[in-house]
Amino acid sequence: MTLFRQLLITIVLLLSLMLVVVMAINFQTTKSYLIDQLRSTTQDSATTLSMQVSDFMALEDYTSVESYVNAVFDSGYFSEVRIHVYATDENIVRSNVIKVSGVPTWFTDVIDFDVPTAKAVISNGWNELGQVYVTGSAGYGYYQLWLASRDLLLSFLAIGAACVLLGGLLLRWLFKPLVEVEKQAEAIQQRRFIQMKNLPKTRELKSVVESMNRMVANLEREFAAEAQTAQWLQAKAFKDPVSGLGNRNYFESQVSAHFADADRTYDGLALVSLLDLSKINNEMGYEAADNFIRTAAGVLEKHLLSFPNATLARLNGADFVALIPNIETDRLKGLVGAIMADLHELVGARISYSDAVANIGAVVIDASVERSNAMAQADAALRSAKQAGANQFSVFDSDMGQQMAIGRMAWKDMLEHAIEHKSFVLRRQAVASANDLNILLQQELYASLEFEGKHYHAGYFIGLAEQFDLGEQVDQVIIQRVIDAIARSTDVGPYVVNLSASGYAKLSFVSWLDNKLQELPDRLKQKIAFEVSEQSVLGAEDHAFLLAQTLKRHKVKFGIDNVGKQFSAFQYLQNLMPDYVKVDPSYTKMAIGKESESFFMHTLCKMFNSLNIDVIATGVETDKQAEILKRFDISGLQGYGIGRPVDFDN
Repeated sequence: MTLFRQLLITIVLLLSLMLVVVMAINFQTTKSYLIDQLRSTTQDSATTLSMQVSDFMALEDYTSVESYVNAVFDSGYFSEVRIHVYATDENIVRSNVIKVSGVPTWFTDVIDFDVPTAKAVISNGWNELGQVYVTGSAGYGYYQLWLASRDLLLSFLAIGAACVLLGGLLLRWLFKPLVEVEKQAEAIQQRRFIQMKNLPKTRELKSVVESMNRMVANLEREFAAEAQTAQWLQAKAFKDPVSGLGNRNYFESQVSAHFADADRTYDGLALVSLLDLSKINNEMGYEAADNFIRTAAGVLEKHLLSFPNATLARLNGADFVALIPNIETDRLKGLVGAIMADLHELVGARISYSDAVANIGAVVIDASVERSNAMAQADAALRSAKQAGANQFSVFDSDMGQQMAIGRMAWKDMLEHAIEHKSFVLRRQAVASANDLNILLQQELYASLEFEGKHYHAGYFIGLAEQFDLGEQVDQVIIQRVIDAIARSTDVGPYVVNLSASGYAKLSFVSWLDNKLQELPDRLKQKIAFEVSEQSVLGAEDHAFLLAQTLKRHKVKFGIDNVGKQFSAFQYLQNLMPDYVKVDPSYTKMAIGKESESFFMHTLCKMFNSLNIDVIATGVETDKQAEILKRFDISGLQGYGIGRPVDFDN
């Protein structure tokens, strides 16, 4: 119960207690007053009547006596007027049954009203002729007592309601700083560091707010320091200081994780070699050489922006390498040709200082090609380009199987057919608790496109779906399939659905998802979760924030995949506040490697946990790796060592 309600209830109880006490005192006072007044009235009436009838009693004119009895009875609130005649030992009586009108029955049953009876002696001279008895009416007393009690109660209720209303408004005004402190505390719990600008006037509340502000400032500095340390370590380990691209270690870690993925499809691998770099360094100085490297790196980055999953790195002084997943030969040739054309323009810009700028060798490989063989083929393509002369490129097309024989327009037709007929098959992969591998934290779902008896997993069609602007429709179909499947499933879940960048970047998709979740019962919402890649978040953080807020409003879990793959600050985590992050597989391999490399994983986990974000390590392949990863602040593990993807009953 809130403090506001507790204080309001206290006020009501105090007012009620005061009402009970005042009413009890007022009731007793009114009752005593009415009894005393009735006693006085009956005594006066009895005395007066005795004096009026004394002469008639002496004459034994009892008819006149009875007339006076009737007159007295009718003139006041009496239940009985009686005269006892000593001479005849008889009574002259006038009485009436007590009727209490205008008073609830329960009131007369509960309240005991003592009706007084007054007496007076009838005498004539020294002779006593009789006795007068006058008994008051209880109806009058009950009626007056009821009116007084009712009016007092109504007055107190009106005053009490007004006091509660005004008191509630005043308490809300007084508690406004406390409400802000509560919001601030909730924000801190969510690792959003906000400070209160308007300090309350109350000394105690002002002290609390100032303390909270100091704590928020300290936490914000600590998180900024942790994020900066993680970013510095990441740059130190993986970033080339001259080009700003990844270095050889970065490329090796990314390629190792990529080639370990059994679901990889076909890739483009390109080697770029800058020419006459040593000549520029010797003749123009290292600043000119560094500028040449940075400009060439910028050209490569610009052309690879449209390939969000590409890995670009500088291997050594003059050589760059790019791994481009899901690209066919024609697109790779177009990409390499465009890069070479832009690199050649550096001559006219007086950046290369030589007509010989670069050579590029590239190759398209399928999932059957090993990593070492892939690099050998790319190197052979580069040698072929160098033999052809400066500023030449060569693209080799290895045997990639039937999948690569499908043209782009054929893929578009297949995607549209799959969307229309909802022909997607789901697989699931377990994510286990790091503390107990028998406990499932979630199950990630993978979609495959089914066409003419063949299955093509996401690596084949997601990139093309985004190129054809079909990502939103694909996501909608898959989400509906997942909802239908979990509605029939007895498993707890949650089942994780990956969203494409081109999907959630559209407001229409987020609105559709919002309406779809609105229709689901809470038990199904608890069995579904969504995640997006870090690469897509960095390109559309505002859209990712809108998506995260929509999911949080429905209490649906939200995560970010491949965290740490990009060279970026982790400040976006403060804005999005995901429920969990999945660290890129390359960091998993680092964590189980050298102690100096595992320190970076420790730093990342510490930073994520300081934001109350669960950390899931991906790419776990062996029980030994799982055992080593338990030393880190990791919540879950995912990979072939935990469980391979299996069919999901849909």
